[in-house]
Amino acid sequence: MDRVCQLTSRGVHRSHVFAGIALAATVICAATADALPPAAYFRSRPAKPEIDSGVFARDAARDLGEVDRIVKGEIEVVGVTWAFPSNRVDWLFDASAKKGPYNPEWTWQLNRMSFWTALARAYTRTGDEKYARAFAQQFSDWLKQTGGVPPERGYNDRGSPWRTIEEGIRLMGSWSVAFETFRKSPAFTDELLLAFIKSAHAQARHLIAHPTRGNWLLMEMTGAYFFALDFPEFEDSESIRREALRVFSQAIKAQILPDGLHYELSPNYHQVFHSSATRLYLRAQAFGFGHEIPKDFLDTLRLGTEGPLALVTPAFTLPNFNDTFTDPLASSLSAAAKIFPERRDFLWLVTNGREGEPPKGETASRYLPYSGFAAMRTDWTSDATYLAFDVGPLGMGHWHQDKLSFVLWKGNECLVFDDGGGQYEASRRRGYGLSGYDHNTLLVDVLAQNRLNPRRVTAPIDAGWRSTKDEDFAFGIYDQEFGPKRFKLAKQRREITFDKKRDVITICDVAESADGKEHDYTLLFQLDTTNVVVSADGRRVRADYGAGKKYALEMEIGGDGGERAEAVSGRLKPSMAGWFVGREYQVPTVRPATTVFVKAPKGKTHRFRTVLRPVK
Repeated sequence: MDRVCQLTSRGVHRSHVFAGIALAATVICAATADALPPAAYFRSRPAKPEIDSGVFARDAARDLGEVDRIVKGEIEVVGVTWAFPSNRVDWLFDASAKKGPYNPEWTWQLNRMSFWTALARAYTRTGDEKYARAFAQQFSDWLKQTGGVPPERGYNDRGSPWRTIEEGIRLMGSWSVAFETFRKSPAFTDELLLAFIKSAHAQARHLIAHPTRGNWLLMEMTGAYFFALDFPEFEDSESIRREALRVFSQAIKAQILPDGLHYELSPNYHQVFHSSATRLYLRAQAFGFGHEIPKDFLDTLRLGTEGPLALVTPAFTLPNFNDTFTDPLASSLSAAAKIFPERRDFLWLVTNGREGEPPKGETASRYLPYSGFAAMRTDWTSDATYLAFDVGPLGMGHWHQDKLSFVLWKGNECLVFDDGGGQYEASRRRGYGLSGYDHNTLLVDVLAQNRLNPRRVTAPIDAGWRSTKDEDFAFGIYDQEFGPKRFKLAKQRREITFDKKRDVITICDVAESADGKEHDYTLLFQLDTTNVVVSADGRRVRADYGAGKKYALEMEIGGDGGERAEAVSGRLKPSMAGWFVGREYQVPTVRPATTVFVKAPKGKTHRFRTVLRPVK
């Protein structure tokens, strides 16, 4: 039995029980003369507090012209747009299967209804009922096509509108916003309104019954928690609220490493942790349940803000290691300054340095020994030189073959990139984006690294880390497999020294045979430009990044002797090289870039010495 609050002349009472919220608007609460029917009750109840930590800002910040295209049924998902005639959305359709390349995320993420947030914001701004009618039509079609109640099997299969991560995301996002915004609109009929509540309840129960793991679990439990606060009228809302909080709190303690980063080692999914945790915390406070938050919840959230702070680029983003798109920390971590007002460095982080103070310490460089990221920088200014070096494990999810890779920034310009690996599509470019061929790594006999472990370390990684006012140093070792057959061919040791006074980075690589045979060793450097010039002797490289850019990059190639650089842009055959395969949704996500190959004479051991200089 579902319990619904009654409005009477004396106030709100919870004593009246009726036989479930049904699809028919004629169902009414048990009998008092002044009782309201369920739909009327939900339309007339007081407004809920609106809490937003910034995670859905991208969905709402659209101009009205773009929102009007959504009204017509023109929907963009993971960078692929499809126009559904007359706003009749087919929620089981996959535009990527029609347009290519195939990406199962299209149908799944269509069912996040993120564009409902844009419709809701436009309705609030204008009061125009066309936005409410568009929402009502889309929800009505979704209800008819899906039945509104998740199945007990197959819910996470391809093409399913019931993948649990989508249920969590929509309950804490588009569904929560849309219901509160449109509940008084006549377009949202009594029948649709009650069906919406019934479906939301079924999804929250489904999430509690079928928890998963990793960043999915965080979004699932946040969605269930939001439902419980949005609809406390249900008899099981309290148990849903308490269980969602319990599971979430335990999960973040397990998932946040001692150095403050999420164990999937993808900055994108660390931001998922942070946004979910801050939204849950702020909502609990606003709805009067702050006392239920565990005492160590804020400790984990504080630690999980310090991790990104240590790794932040001069552009106030995070490096695109593993599956990551560029997301300004000012939006994704914005709530940290509100939750921790005493932390002036958090305020500095989320205001892009306009307020607060940068972190204190003997140097501005940081090493995170459990995630294995070394962040070398001259200082905390917006024009700093910055290098992030990866000596860590694969990560618990979303990993790439990129050990010993690095990125280099000068100010807000990325000079040596990691592109984030592309969309989750079945394509050659996605395979390239995951591989060592798209990273700043070593090839052995034209084979890239291909490790499966470790996913996580339980003790600090010794990177020989040293940081002083004048110089930073770190090293890492790759002694695992290469190629699709995963042969142990060679061992690589990479040392990076950053001379801060001269603004010069020196990279020393030692490649040593592991099987006693001679090998061809080739270093890769990825540059997001096609304007690259290699000297006739192959010992010097200059990269210019185009109009409006302040900096170029100069490279000097050296070592034991015989090294030679070659620049390749936009190559497809016999293998891909010289491409930027990004995860951004704006065009061009995939574009020609340059891979600089530094090849050594065949041998058992070779020492490379590469010097990088950002220049104006």
